[in-house]
Amino acid sequence: MVEWMLVLSLAGPTPEPVLKKGSCPSGFNTSGDYCNPGSSARYAVPKIGSCPSGYSTSGDYCLAGSSARHAVAKSGSCPSGYNTSGSYCLQGSSSSSGSSDPSPRALPKNGSCPSGYNTSGDYCNPGSSARYAVPKVGSCPSGYNTSGNYCVAGRDARLAVPKSGSCPSGFSTSGSYCLKQ
Repeated sequence: MVEWMLVLSLAGPTPEPVLKKGSCPSGFNTSGDYCNPGSSARYAVPKIGSCPSGYSTSGDYCLAGSSARHAVAKSGSCPSGYNTSGSYCLQGSSSSSGSSDPSPRALPKNGSCPSGYNTSGDYCNPGSSARYAVPKVGSCPSGYNTSGNYCVAGRDARLAVPKSGSCPSGFSTSGSYCLKQ
C-alpha cells in the first residue's frame, strides 16, 4: 500500500500528526504512536531519500520551510498540478482556504477515485467539486461518507487520520480513525 499524507491548507502546509518513525521531528511531541505538532511545528512528511525542495531534514522526517508546498510520496508519475522533487510530488502552487474544513489533496489511487476526484496516473486528483477524502479502513469515521475505497468528508467533517495504536492528543477515536477535536 502506498503511504499517503493528509494536509490542511491555510497559508501553506499546516502541521498535523504523523506516525512516529524513530524520533519525532523538531517541534513535535510523542503522543502514543504519533508525533503531535506543538505550537512551533511545521508540516512534516516521512523522509524518503533526500527531502523535497523547500523542506529540511529533521531525523527521519522532512520539515516544510516557510514557502514550501504540499508534498506526497511519489508513486509512478506525479498527479496533475504536482511536480517531481526527488522521491516526492510537490503541489504546483500554494492554495489557500478561508475555511478550517480539511482541504482536498491528491491521494494515491486505490480502485476508482472518490466522488469529485479524477484519475491522474497513480493518483486521484481533486476536481473543483472535490471534498477532503481519506483511504477507507473499515467503516468511515464520523462525518464521512463512503465513496468506493475512500471516505469523503461531509459538510462539517473534522480532519481524520488512520488510527495506529492510541490517537494523538487533540484527537478522538472514530472506528479505525482519529478525528481532530
